[in-house]
This record gives sequence, structure tokens and C-alpha cells, in this order.
Amino acid sequence: MANRFKPVFAGACAVALLSGLAACGNDDTAPATSDPHDISASEGDDTPEAEVRRDKQDIIDEYEEALAEARTTSGSGSPALWTLSDDDTTIHMFGTVHILRPELEWRTDEFDAAFESADKLVLEIDMESEEGMRAMAQDFQKKGLYQDGRKLSTELSSTDLEALNEALKPMGIPATSFDPMEPWMAAVTLSVLQLQSDGFNPDSGVEKTLIADAREDGKTFGYLETAAFQADIFDTLPEDVQEEFLYETALALPESSQMLDQIVDEWADGDVTGLGVLVANPDTGGGEGIYDALFLERNSNWVPQIEAMLDEPGTVFIAVGAGHLAGPDSVITMLRDEGYEVEGP
Repeated sequence: MANRFKPVFAGACAVALLSGLAACGNDDTAPATSDPHDISASEGDDTPEAEVRRDKQDIIDEYEEALAEARTTSGSGSPALWTLSDDDTTIHMFGTVHILRPELEWRTDEFDAAFESADKLVLEIDMESEEGMRAMAQDFQKKGLYQDGRKLSTELSSTDLEALNEALKPMGIPATSFDPMEPWMAAVTLSVLQLQSDGFNPDSGVEKTLIADAREDGKTFGYLETAAFQADIFDTLPEDVQEEFLYETALALPESSQMLDQIVDEWADGDVTGLGVLVANPDTGGGEGIYDALFLERNSNWVPQIEAMLDEPGTVFIAVGAGHLAGPDSVITMLRDEGYEVEGP
């Protein structure tokens, strides 16, 4: 595959493997509904000239190629778990999916033993405290909404706007409801709405489950980065990349839940190699600095923090998006390259 950004993968993966919008999507990203017949009044001669866009079949073919490669490998039959330890510290690392179907059973005895032994739960960002959830909503809204009076429907080309309108028709939501949003926010919001309508629920995501259990157990909490940092990853994308992200997310929206089901299958099987192909692959997430920003740079930032945890005695359970623990530049690979013995696949 060519080394360029593939927005269709981000559409299904971003809400599943990043924290922010899947966590606050229920209330803070959903646009208000209105007359379903009210499509954007801004279509016409004043819309920007359309970029050259791929058609839907190209997008699906590309995904199917990656899926076929992912399915050539298999895992242990349950989500992967890793352990790093020294004389007085044990660090368990577990890859999460932030939005899941409520009926999915993913916990194992091995997982429960590791989690129950931990004194501290470390997450990507603060999704536990009221202050953290407030900051998450504020940061994503501040960075995901236009601050200069622009409107999405007047910024998009007629091609991109038509794709958005078609994606929203089954939901009964007019494209003008997305007008306050920058294209990246509209793309991820669209994905969240579709996944939720198809039975996925952020409240069933791994983090929400672990936070509730950790509170009950009296564990302390730690965080590797901020919601503002996560929002910046998308907010600093070039406008044309954001627009392509929105276009391809809209075009492949009917298939997005099936895609996520297949990604979750790889995760639930513990197929770290297959998950890397689908989610954390430089060939499908590269170009325009996307792969570096989503995975390489963040993983590099996290490794020193994990190393520092070895200086404090006790047991820590780290739960981060599964894509960070898979692929050629995973946290696990980086730790092993530093000479650490990390137990696990």
C-alpha cells in the first residue's frame, strides 16, 4: 500500500482507540436535530473547488486488503496483556477499546488478577474526575469548533458537502447542524453517532469499566497526557486533510460499524500483529504526519513516563488505546528496544 494517510481507517479507529470523543460523545459532540429536509443552503457556486476524491469502492477495497492481511495471523483468544517489572515494581499494560458493544465479554481470569493486584490505574487522559471530564469537553469543543465565524457548509466543496448530506439522511440530521464544527470534529462526531446507533456504547468501553472498578477498589489514578494534547492532534491537521477525512468517513459510514467489529475481533483475539496492520500501520496511517502524531510521537512520550514508574515500589495497571501497544512503533517495542524484558506477545 502507498504510504499516505487513509482517513477511512481513522474514521472507525479514532473513536475506538483514542479517548476524547468516545468518552464525551453522548452529550458534547452530538448536534441538535432539526428538519431532516433542511439541507445546507450554502450549496452552489460559492463552495470551494472539490479536491480529487477516491470513490467508495476504492476505500472499501483498501480496507479489505488490510483486513485480509490482518487475518493471516491470530492471537491467544483473549485481549493481550503485558508485564514489565523489577525488584519492587510491577507494571501491567493493557490495550483498550474506548467504545464497545455492551454484550461483548472481554475480561479473563488473568486480566482480573493483574488488575486487582494494582494499586494505581494509569490512563491516557483524565476520564475519571469531574474536573477532567469538564476539561475534556471544553478542550475538544474549543479546538473542534470554529472560533472565527466560519461555517462547515461554506468551507466544504460541493462534493464533500454532498457526501456529508447523504451520510446524515438516515439519521434525520441536516448538514447545517454540523456548521459550527471543523471538519475533523464533524468526521469523528459522525462516526460516534453511527456507532452508537448501531449498538456501540462508550459506557461499555474498557476505560469506563476500569474506572468504576478502580474507584470501588480505592486505587489511585494517573494520566499520560491531556485532552487538549489529544484534540491538538486533529486540530493541527491541514484543512485539506481534515476535509478528506470527513469525506471518506461520510462515504464509508454505513460500513463503519462492521469495520469496528472486525477491529474489535482482532483485539479480542489478542492478535497484536493483526491489530497493528489495521490500526497502527505506517502504510495505512502514514502521510501528512498523521501516523507520527497519533502513534510514534505519543508512544515516544509515554516510554520515559513508564520507565519512571519503575522507580516507585508497587503495582501499576496501564490501560491505553490498543493501537499504542501494537505495530512496529508500539510502546512495547520501544521498551524492548531500550533493553527491558516485557512479558507478553
